[in-house]
Amino acid sequence: MNLEQELEQHRKTSGYVFLEDMFTDSILKKGELNFPKPGERAPGFILPNENGENVSLEGLLTKGPVIMSFFKGNFCSFCDLELKALQRSLPQFEKHGAILLGISPHTVSVSFDLKSQKNLSYTILSDKGNEIAEKYGLRFKMQEKLLNAFESFGLGDLTPVFGDSGENTATMPIPGTFVIDMSGKVIFTFVDVDHSKRAEPSEIIASLMSIN
Repeated sequence: MNLEQELEQHRKTSGYVFLEDMFTDSILKKGELNFPKPGERAPGFILPNENGENVSLEGLLTKGPVIMSFFKGNFCSFCDLELKALQRSLPQFEKHGAILLGISPHTVSVSFDLKSQKNLSYTILSDKGNEIAEKYGLRFKMQEKLLNAFESFGLGDLTPVFGDSGENTATMPIPGTFVIDMSGKVIFTFVDVDHSKRAEPSEIIASLMSIN
């Protein structure tokens, strides 16, 4: 079963699909999406990893192509399926010299726990306030009904999870995947307003194979 099939099956059986639909509604309120397309240069960044060490995109690209996967957080079951699928495909990514990054608005400490709990061996970066997600056109503001739903699940105050306060606690990243070659050029993009849809690892591998 590939990731697309896993996600579709989960959508049919999950009792929280209404929450994902609220996310989609919030994204649609953002209007036209403007994210890096294949052939464009990827915005640079420096972010802390799960150990609090700063990681720069520029530095990583001296070692190989970079796969970046923006995800919402450890409360998202669709993200969980994606993270596990990426972990399963990691040996194939590395076969092509690629470096895999997961990026979420979680604090460093929450990222550390997430990586340990889910047995992930790739780097998880903390994008406080979704500032880098904004550079990639992925940050969106959650609608009030979505914030109320979070509160009903005991997540009314997201500051301890996301490490930010004020307006940015009401933002999230649209799940998105980018593959960047060593010249800094985007060669693959997957962004969908439907939060139950994610990049298929086989498509990521195909993009890596296209690098000359």
